[in-house]
Amino acid sequence: MNFTAEAIKTRKKKDTKLVGIDVYIITEEGIPQFKEYGPFKCEFISNRGTKVWPGYVSPDLLMVNWYRCRFMATKDIQDADVNTFLEQFGQKWWWSAVQKLWTYNGEAGYSKAY
Repeated sequence: MNFTAEAIKTRKKKDTKLVGIDVYIITEEGIPQFKEYGPFKCEFISNRGTKVWPGYVSPDLLMVNWYRCRFMATKDIQDADVNTFLEQFGQKWWWSAVQKLWTYNGEAGYSKAY
């Protein structure tokens, strides 16, 4: 896509900031329990789109062995911090995917817990 000179001149620069990661793990141990890993703290865990930690989990909820774990940064982070996290985290947990979480001009560019 080509932009006109006018569009380029008036385009606002977005302040993009890495603020956390969603890590998808596979475990047969039930809802995982985490300690803090470097500059990351677990904010919530979901299973099949339903938040299962923290808070109440209905005994009728059919869960699978695949969890999304949201880790938010407790300080400014860079890609190297994510890499270090994954090296440490992977020593205990089997993870299948990671999604970086960004803010754009201070607004979350990711979904909230539901």
